[in-house]
Amino acid sequence: MIKNRGFYLKVIMLFSILAAPVVQAHSVYFEETENGLVIRFGEFQGDHEESPGYLDQLSSVNAWTLEKEGKLKYLTATKVKQGFTLDVSANESIVAQTAFPVMARDNNPGRKPNFYARWIPNFTSKIDPSMNLDIIPTGVKGKVQVSFRGQPLPNTDATLYFPDATEQKYTSDIKGIINFKINPKVTGIYMLKVARYSEELKGFDRGVGYAVISHNCSLTWRHK
Repeated sequence: MIKNRGFYLKVIMLFSILAAPVVQAHSVYFEETENGLVIRFGEFQGDHEESPGYLDQLSSVNAWTLEKEGKLKYLTATKVKQGFTLDVSANESIVAQTAFPVMARDNNPGRKPNFYARWIPNFTSKIDPSMNLDIIPTGVKGKVQVSFRGQPLPNTDATLYFPDATEQKYTSDIKGIINFKINPKVTGIYMLKVARYSEELKGFDRGVGYAVISHNCSLTWRHK
């Protein structure tokens, strides 16, 4: 049994090395399709990871929405070939989180990638943070706040991806605020992303040690 466990850990480590270049540029994000909302894992406006494949390496996907009285309503994320489907309306504000196995290359300490995703139907409502790394609407269109563990996260880089495949870089101010502009003529899905925010925190996942947690968050919406 000990030998089998050792073999299992070696397989995980090899997988982590091979997967590292792939996952570093990936996002977990919401996409609105003809059949409803889907949680994707991959490149925004690019290829999506599939099952069987890297999609299967994500840990349990937890998703929820907030009901009017402030009570959390947990949703079931059903795995399909290119993501996870949800039985929920795109008119609701929805949150999801998941994680990927520890990644390690050469003699560098392992990194544990955590992914957070938020979908909003509009910017009219101010939302409180509910994920370790979060991008939350302030109630003002084109203005969001980046938070980490419930506190504003200043001087943090973010990228806004447009439906026409262009992008714009931003940095949060001292209060974690990002003010951005979109082209009203460019309709479709937008994504604002904070990638690879590092937290030095040692631990283990699936038997493999890590020294850093890499937090990644996306905020997506449809501009009509």
